[in-house]
Amino acid sequence: GLLMQAETAKARENQLVADVNTLKAASAQAGEQQVDLDALQRDATAKRQQLELYLTNYREAASRQDRNYLPVDARIASKASVPSEAYFPKVGPIVGAAFAASLLIMAIVTLLRELFSGRAMRPASGSRFERIDEVAMPHVAQAPVAKPFLRDEPAVLQDPVIRQELPERADEADGEPYAAAMPAMAEAPDVVAMPDTAAAEQTAVEPEPARSTLGEIDIEKAAEKLISSGAARAIFVSPEGDEAAASAILVAREVADAGLRVLLLDLTASGAASRPMLDSGLFPGITNLLASEAQFSDVIHADLYSDCHVIPVGTADPVRAMRAADRLPIIMQSLTTAYDLVVVECGPADAQGIGRLTGDATEVFLSML
Repeated sequence: GLLMQAETAKARENQLVADVNTLKAASAQAGEQQVDLDALQRDATAKRQQLELYLTNYREAASRQDRNYLPVDARIASKASVPSEAYFPKVGPIVGAAFAASLLIMAIVTLLRELFSGRAMRPASGSRFERIDEVAMPHVAQAPVAKPFLRDEPAVLQDPVIRQELPERADEADGEPYAAAMPAMAEAPDVVAMPDTAAAEQTAVEPEPARSTLGEIDIEKAAEKLISSGAARAIFVSPEGDEAAASAILVAREVADAGLRVLLLDLTASGAASRPMLDSGLFPGITNLLASEAQFSDVIHADLYSDCHVIPVGTADPVRAMRAADRLPIIMQSLTTAYDLVVVECGPADAQGIGRLTGDATEVFLSML
């Protein structure tokens, strides 16, 4: 047993000696490689210094040739790190700025819309004229005067008035002395015919009773009253026929020229109010709308001579249209919402006939010749 242990120890010793020799050889080889590495490092350092010297000389030469050339001298101060939260965009300030800008834009748009719509220029609704009290004027006798040449003009009566019956005009035989005294009267109808003394003595003309003008206003005054009172509807009644319907047309155009959005609704049987504005009676109108044959966009037309809009009588069957007359208040409400003023020419209508057309802020006018 001892012999076997001695042989084993001898073999291990030989193995360890061989390992030591191998390590010595490797150590010697590593020393040689370290020497080569040190030599290479010294060579690299020398070449780096030489390269830096060359770069410095190049920058100096380039700076002498180009004044705008600036040599870059950058050094790493610290390594960059990823931030925990985003620096931009800032959600809070951006949302606040967008909200403020939206409010400003909405305010500007609202102001411009109200300014261009014309409602901003309308007076307050409370500024109304005081109602004129009716006073019976006594009849005053007048001295006999020469009979003037009269010209019929439409007049608008806003309040009920006391009208005195005018006597019948004298026949053509009574007017012959005036025609002989002033032959140019036909060419100048505005000039009052003044007969000579002899003709005046031969023909004694009875004085005509003075016509009461209480509550009577002209076209301009009627338009001013509608604008100042803020009326939304203006009902015109023409008891003397279609000739007095011109008052509604003139008032509507006068208000439209003032900058308001105006629509004239023609409810006359002959289309006397819409025909002069459209130069035709073949357009669809209120009867087509009542008969459900057209829409609002089909029956609203532009006046050919002003900025006013007009709804003519229409081309539908009037009997069929009047069956849906209960829709008139709804139509009037829609038109009042879309326009600043709705002018309605009713023709020779009575109080019951215009009852469906009235509403809030309504003015009723009586057109007389």
